[in-house]
Amino acid sequence: MTQNSADKRSQKRRNTIYYLEVYDLESGRLLGRLVDITVEGMMLISETPIAPDRTYKCRMSLPAEILGRSNILFDATCMWSRKARNDDFFEAGFRSLIADPGDIDAIEMLIQRFAFNDM
Repeated sequence: MTQNSADKRSQKRRNTIYYLEVYDLESGRLLGRLVDITVEGMMLISETPIAPDRTYKCRMSLPAEILGRSNILFDATCMWSRKARNDDFFEAGFRSLIADPGDIDAIEMLIQRFAFNDM
């Protein structure tokens, strides 16, 4: 990712205490595990490369029920993909397209409850 991409973010990405699983609903396969998140986007780490410039229909499993949800369904566009520092893995950055206001609230609650305290 370029510095320019990072500058475009309006919210700071937050690391969670869990590597939550995100699935591709169309293929049913594990797309990757969550590294960091905001309501606007996320970074995943995976064992296989993720195609950039593609929008995926995603399901993220939550570590506990949040606002009556055990999963969050959303579309996310892969903005970039690259080898991770550990050559066995790949990293990918996504812009999330979340239509349901309840899902946005659930992600905000997820960040409050399960993100590292950055202070």
